[in-house]
Amino acid sequence: MSAHFDVEKDNARFFRFSRRIITLFTILITLYLVVITTAFLSSNQEYMHNWRGFAIITLSALAFLIYAAQFRMSIKFNWPPPFPYSVTLWVSMYLVVTLLALINPFFAWDLYVLFALGFGLFEGAYLWLAVSIMGLTLFAFQGILVWPLNSDALVSIAGQALSLLSITGFNSLFQHLIRERFERNSLFQQLTQANGELEEAHRQLGQSVVQEQELAILRERTRLAREMHDTIGHALVLISVKLEAAQRLRERDPERCDREMESTKQIARETMTALRSSIANLRTPTLEHEPIDQALSRATTELAQRTSLHVEYTFEDTIDRLPEALEETIWKVSQEAFTNIEKHAHAQQVHMRISQRGQKLVLHISDDGIGFPPALCQTQPDGRLTYSSPRGHYGLRGMRERIEAIGGHLALHSAQGEGTTIEAELPLSSDVLLEGQGAR
Repeated sequence: MSAHFDVEKDNARFFRFSRRIITLFTILITLYLVVITTAFLSSNQEYMHNWRGFAIITLSALAFLIYAAQFRMSIKFNWPPPFPYSVTLWVSMYLVVTLLALINPFFAWDLYVLFALGFGLFEGAYLWLAVSIMGLTLFAFQGILVWPLNSDALVSIAGQALSLLSITGFNSLFQHLIRERFERNSLFQQLTQANGELEEAHRQLGQSVVQEQELAILRERTRLAREMHDTIGHALVLISVKLEAAQRLRERDPERCDREMESTKQIARETMTALRSSIANLRTPTLEHEPIDQALSRATTELAQRTSLHVEYTFEDTIDRLPEALEETIWKVSQEAFTNIEKHAHAQQVHMRISQRGQKLVLHISDDGIGFPPALCQTQPDGRLTYSSPRGHYGLRGMRERIEAIGGHLALHSAQGEGTTIEAELPLSSDVLLEGQGAR
């Protein structure tokens, strides 16, 4: 901001100085017109007794008014003025001075007023053209443009032309310096404004970075909550179920009870291993050791043995090796679905199928259980049914977030007493998966 104010002060100082110079020069031109007119009429009293005296006074006054109009424009620093305006003033002054010189050649010296006027109206080639016309007109009224030119005429023309050209060249240089000064100050002002805008953008960027960091923290918290639910939460539910089963079998079938206890301890050990591995890398440990189809086959087998459910599992042979993000999502979603079926569905049969539909991978899990309670079903304005998890449970929301994070879509269909069907469409495109991982 300080640089901006310095430019403004510098411009203000220059404007004040220029106004003084223009005002002084205008006073000098006015005095020149008054003196030359008064001197001529004093020396030629006979002009005051006919129309010539009135014409001389009137034309001199017009010359003053034309120059005053140029002065008024200059004092406002509207320079250079519009070209039609400049030509109108200059031609008007040229005609006035020419008429004065036709009344008496003595007034040809008023062409120097036209000469001064041109500096305030034109620049560049137009200024040189105006000065050339003024010079030729002056030489014509002086009677030295008579062919063939004699030596006295040549000396007079050369001397006056040198003076006119020198003054014009100096004025052109002065105009050029003034233009460069204004261009420089304009650049300074633009630079100051750009710096201000850059500082504002930097401030907004800083705010955006802070907001993005806060948003990233919230995302990370959500992700960690989902990871804890999908790993430790599932394991604890499974341990609880197996311990209850072992408790029931303790007296009736001690041998099977021991097997359940050993299986439970194995699950606890795997959970600890999974927790350690998740801290270092949230990639599911199970999938580090076996392909997704084998891991799911084992999981469905264990579900059937643990619950006496009839579980059917199908994995299409045409499906190639899947990206890690896709395998991770399939595994976590299926584990959540199995936990919900085992804990809430009271089902007899479970069907799981993984198939390919164009550029989509379809995960289909259905059961014949009791379905979602009516309290957890909501009808949207467009007629769609949406389902929510019970208070304090995040399984369904976690599944939806995990699927949508990689660009997929989750559809859930359920009716009380008619079971539940989960169908997830997941993209096979690596670009979409990478964008999804970035969003996570």
